[in-house]
Amino acid sequence: MTLPRLTIDLDAVADATRRLAADLHARGLALCGVTKCVDGEPAVGRMLLGGGCTGLADSRLPSLVRLAGQTLGPLTLIRAPQWDELETAAQVAGRVLLSDPGAARSLGEHAPGAPVGILLTVDLGDRREGVLPDAAPAVAAQIAGLPGVELAGVAVNFACLSGQLPSQELFRQAEDVLAAVADLCAAEPVLSLGGTCVVQHLDGYRPRFATEVRSGGGPIYGHDFVSGCGITGLGRTDPVLTAAVLECSRKPPAPQGPGGLDAFGHVPEVDLPEEDAWYAMLALGRRDMEPGGLRPLLPGAYMAGATSDVCILITPESLRPGDEVRFAVDYDALVRAVTSPFVTLEFAGGEAAGNPLGSTDNDIPKGVS
Repeated sequence: MTLPRLTIDLDAVADATRRLAADLHARGLALCGVTKCVDGEPAVGRMLLGGGCTGLADSRLPSLVRLAGQTLGPLTLIRAPQWDELETAAQVAGRVLLSDPGAARSLGEHAPGAPVGILLTVDLGDRREGVLPDAAPAVAAQIAGLPGVELAGVAVNFACLSGQLPSQELFRQAEDVLAAVADLCAAEPVLSLGGTCVVQHLDGYRPRFATEVRSGGGPIYGHDFVSGCGITGLGRTDPVLTAAVLECSRKPPAPQGPGGLDAFGHVPEVDLPEEDAWYAMLALGRRDMEPGGLRPLLPGAYMAGATSDVCILITPESLRPGDEVRFAVDYDALVRAVTSPFVTLEFAGGEAAGNPLGSTDNDIPKGVS
């Protein structure tokens, strides 16, 4: 396989999904699997659905197109579509999160048959998206009266822009908003809670409405990156990024002297040793990953820093050109690696779910809508 190479353990994803879905079901909630950290990868989508997710969701329409091309769904678009995406969104997504009646009207005009479900986004304090709670009933009434769409419920989000943490008090506020618009919903009203950080705040919570949790980090990692904690009943399994050594030399500490900005216009983020050390240059750069999100699996090694196309690893012993070094990648590093055209994606496991290694069909190119 071409390097750098990102490896995702599909069996681990399936197992974590089953455990998380079962736990949520016991609490009276459903699990909606979010694929945005894997760019809508169909192989992962199959594991999420097979593990008990009631549907798949993504913030990028081309990712939903990839999933739809493999007849995976139902699908939810969890970012309001751009105006040039509305026609495709109406054809691909069964549900769309948005708060603009104009966008909802255009979706309805393009709906091919069944109406598109609208989850009205409500801002409870994160300030990323949605209408304020007091405005929700009036906006919901506008959307519910449009042809080609139907109000499906309310969606809220936590810990994204401002870092506002979820709480059961905020869940109740969301339920109050949903109660105020429930009569406008075409079917059973749905409360959609996002994202994985919600899971840590569910003990003792009993939903008043049909409620789902939108989660990607839970099924894919078994971990909540907002709290920095594991999820009860799940073991953390990080995808692995493998890179090739280009050169390795023993070098003294960097000389003292004035320094400038890096090529990105930032103060360089480096951690250089204060003694002689082995410096290994790897064929992996910021274009392919987030350096702070890599954990070397080579004992005694650590990341010194990275430029656009290479990174420097301080190693306990000399490495040879062509040697492979493996890293566990966190959510931030995964998002960048999976979207880099220079990183090869491979899968481990998945045979039991009817998706043998390498069988995923990527005939629909990334970025095509």
